[in-house]
Parts: sequence; structure tokens; C-alpha cells
Amino acid sequence: MEDNTKTWGIRGISADVRQAVITQSQKQGMKAGEWLTVAILEKIRQDRNAGKALVATSGKPAVSAEDASAVLALLERLQSMGIEPPDRMKKKVLIIIGKCLMKQM
Repeated sequence: MEDNTKTWGIRGISADVRQAVITQSQKQGMKAGEWLTVAILEKIRQDRNAGKALVATSGKPAVSAEDASAVLALLERLQSMGIEPPDRMKKKVLIIIGKCLMKQM
């Protein structure tokens, strides 16, 4: 059985941190050096990706207030010409306006 109090050293690393590394590495069935390598590489990867904006999209473009205004103007023009817009189009306009309002909250 290994002695959990084995020492290894890097200047500036306290004994409690060394012990935490040993404990964590044993939980994962690794040697302390292997575990540290994985932990350091993961931290580097996270730091590199920290500045990259990750945005989940549905593949549909974002809706702007200008878009909503343009669609609403189109509906008004249709109605002023005596053309009743289809219900489906009216529903879409309400959805677009709702999305714009939600973005502003």
C-alpha cells in the first residue's frame, strides 16, 4: 500500500494542496503527475476558450426591432389596400414582436 504522505515539491505549493492532488489522483486511479498533467491541460483549454463566445442558435437569424417594424408596416399596407392578411401572417407578426420585446427585457 502506498504512503499517502509522500512528498513531492514544486516551489510555492503547500502541503495541503499536494495532499489534495494525491487524494484526487488516487480517486481517479492515476499517479499524481498524470493527474496534474490532465488538470493543467484542462485549465489551459478552458482559458483559451474563455474568450470565445459560444452561442446556441436554432439556425434562424436573430429578430431585430427593424424587422418587426418592417413586417408590421407590410401588414398595415395590405390592410390599407383592402387586402386582409392571412391569419398565419398575423400570428407570425405577433411572434416577431414578442421576441423583440423579450430581447429588450
